[in-house]
Amino acid sequence: MKTKQMKTIGRLVDMKRRASDAAETAHSAAHARTLAAEQARILADRTWLAALDAADHIGMVSDLEDRDAQIRGLRRAVDQAELRHVIARSEEAAAREAMTEARVELRRFERWLEKAVAEGQAEQRQRERVAEDEVAARKLRAG
Repeated sequence: MKTKQMKTIGRLVDMKRRASDAAETAHSAAHARTLAAEQARILADRTWLAALDAADHIGMVSDLEDRDAQIRGLRRAVDQAELRHVIARSEEAAAREAMTEARVELRRFERWLEKAVAEGQAEQRQRERVAEDEVAARKLRAG
């Protein structure tokens, strides 16, 4: 196989390796966002549950209305945190899939390069055998 073709394949492998590394970095970032969203969800849930369990003194109707408004606000925060967590998980799954595809594509190109190198080496060995046979034949005729 021609050296130029192997260089081209090598450049393609380098491009695929960079794409694979970028996909892995994107997945790591998405995973970190998922963990942060999960922690925020847990914190919001704990805050809401703590507000529910709080034994506030309610002396007037306005106190009850204030407490109800606070609990509803905390519940909305929990719902939003859960939504952000679900979105982050789906983004992480998409990034993981992209990373897997990039790795598979990289491996495919690496195998192509390995095959090209092996074919080049086989061609070189064949040329060497032919040259050795020609030398041996000349010696036999001369000798």
